Amino acid sequence: MPSSASATPELSVIVPVLNEADGIEGFLGMLARQKGIGLEVVFSDGGSSDGTVDKVLQAAGGCSFPVVVLHGERGRARQMNSGAAAAHGEWLLFLHADSLLPNPQSLTSALSLLREESARCCSGRVMGHFALRFDRGDKRPGFGYSFCECKARLDRPGCTLGDQGLILSKRFFAEIGPFDESLSVGEDVTLAERVRRCGRIILLPAEIVTSPRRFEAEGFRKRQILNAVIMACLCTGRTSLLDSLPALYHSQDRTRPLDLHPCFREIGARIAEMPFRDRWAFWYAIGRYVRDNAWQLALMLDVRRSLAQGESPAGGGGRMLAFYDRFLDRLTDHPPGRWLTAGLVWVWFIMSRRRVYQGEVMGGNNRPM
Repeated sequence: MPSSASATPELSVIVPVLNEADGIEGFLGMLARQKGIGLEVVFSDGGSSDGTVDKVLQAAGGCSFPVVVLHGERGRARQMNSGAAAAHGEWLLFLHADSLLPNPQSLTSALSLLREESARCCSGRVMGHFALRFDRGDKRPGFGYSFCECKARLDRPGCTLGDQGLILSKRFFAEIGPFDESLSVGEDVTLAERVRRCGRIILLPAEIVTSPRRFEAEGFRKRQILNAVIMACLCTGRTSLLDSLPALYHSQDRTRPLDLHPCFREIGARIAEMPFRDRWAFWYAIGRYVRDNAWQLALMLDVRRSLAQGESPAGGGGRMLAFYDRFLDRLTDHPPGRWLTAGLVWVWFIMSRRRVYQGEVMGGNNRPM
């Protein structure tokens, strides 16, 4: 698309879209209110059928920055890689179409900090993300949402996700990327963990506001269970177990309550097909992963305590998380502790699969689990 801006943009905002027509005008308006930064916006469309592309073309006419639309196959990793390849900016921001940056200085302050950190350490190997906040109609604090917001502010493995907005230099992305297109889900987590191993991930001095619509439509608890299963498979290298999951994902305009039975059925069947020794190795790896993430239970207690006292949960956790890190973590950080955790997870998986199946048979797929 033609643009009045001829200079090379400082920042390319890459937005994978699939049936996001309703939010396009507000999204571009939000970016237009960002001050002191040269932008281009690259929409990478995965085959929208709701007029998303037409909405982009209409709204782009009122923008002072270049807006580009790419067409390609569906798949978030593939769409973001295509957007990055077409981008001209020195820095790349991978941003969801339902995310907003309320502060008009968000991008300016983000790039300022990233440039400082890039010059200071890691040979430019630094990636930033924003503090997460859910834009809920109910203004009362919700435990689940507060926990997710608090967790997103932590510098721990598995805490940095795409809905927080990921910013890194184009040069660093060429070195650390691209997003893994072989993954049906979790491409954002795997990229973030590659960055964590060889560089730095920093929390940027601004909030990103995201819609809770998927949680609300699918059911918060069911979505969290599915996310936990996905993370466990990703972090133990068992990504083949996730091959059947795309059928559980729907574009935003078609989101509906989750039916977890296909997920548990397919994963259970694939585990059962493993040779005996592979099955034991799988459950031990799951036990190691879950044990390594048991700190989240302590964080939950901190969040619940803060909400009960009418306080905003601390971004870095509180006394329970500090106590866990200092003392409790050591008590289970050994093979017997991992086997014990593996056994508990196995029992949870069997019982959850049975409950999901019973809910389906009784027509209770929409009931809280």
